Amino acid sequence: MAASLPAIACAGGPVLARTAKRVAASAGLALAAAVGLCEIVHFAAHRASGAPPGGGTCAVLVLGYPSERDGSAHPVQRLRVEAGVSAYREHACSRIVVSGGAVENPHVEAESMARIARELAVPPDDLVVEDRARSTWENVGCGLAHLEGFDRLFVASDALHAHRGLRYLCRQRPALCDRAYAVGGYEAFSLLWWKLPAALYELRARIRDLAIYERNETANTATCPADGA
Repeated sequence: MAASLPAIACAGGPVLARTAKRVAASAGLALAAAVGLCEIVHFAAHRASGAPPGGGTCAVLVLGYPSERDGSAHPVQRLRVEAGVSAYREHACSRIVVSGGAVENPHVEAESMARIARELAVPPDDLVVEDRARSTWENVGCGLAHLEGFDRLFVASDALHAHRGLRYLCRQRPALCDRAYAVGGYEAFSLLWWKLPAALYELRARIRDLAIYERNETANTATCPADGA
């Protein structure tokens, strides 16, 4: 009996190999489908961004994202700032606000994003660095103080996140909602390691907001940490 075990194992080898190949192929197809679906979702959000042509004054709020651990700009920060600067130029705006404090590490998000904006030739007089916000809700709450008196407002971020920022602005300041627009940055088949988790997080955030916060009128109050908080 013992002598037959190697023969059995040898005979089963090709079967195991074929099974492993099928599993690998299925996993590859599933991954490709997930990546493709994720690209479609981000692209659709990007296409739904922007505003119709129009005149008047305007300002842009760029939502924050953590810097790299060494303080350098994260690729997502650059994507968001580039989207904001594009809107700033396209609509001839006179102000761009970059918002974000030091959340996941000691480096202030807004300072990193401001450096990107300066690299993109945004004039210093048009650039506002809001360095207190610790969340998307606070990006909007802290940014509102710098967005008063403009005819149109643009909330800039990556494609999916920009729409959440716009929803938050509409909840915090309903009177501004009809003249505010989402501006979503998107680059096809880039940042693939980030896009799928980001899409899942935005889905989770949308479900959370619908189930909890949007049912509670008191949850619409704009918040911004005090200086030094």
